[in-house]
Amino acid sequence: MMRALKAIVIGMGVMIVMAVALIGYGLYKKSIEPGWKLFGKPAVDATPVDTNAPLVSFNDIDLGLIDGCKITDVKPDGRRAYVMTGPASVCDSIIVIDIKDGRIIGRIKN
Repeated sequence: MMRALKAIVIGMGVMIVMAVALIGYGLYKKSIEPGWKLFGKPAVDATPVDTNAPLVSFNDIDLGLIDGCKITDVKPDGRRAYVMTGPASVCDSIIVIDIKDGRIIGRIKN
């Protein structure tokens, strides 16, 4: 009876160590590759950008920034561009733009 109990406790301990290692590995992979999944296919952007497609011009885009606000950073990501505005205390926000047609998809405010 005591041997069976020891075996169960040791087995559970090994399973806990393996689970913690798997969680650590998953966190590491997610930080390197945000679309990574342990099971199934990795997430893929539904609208891939064709680098050979001709550029389509669009008119000026009014971001609706108030006086004193400015663009601090722009990060392209597939078909979208994320425009960060600042200064942080007044108008810290992210504006999501569809770069294919120049349409503002949305605004994330702090």
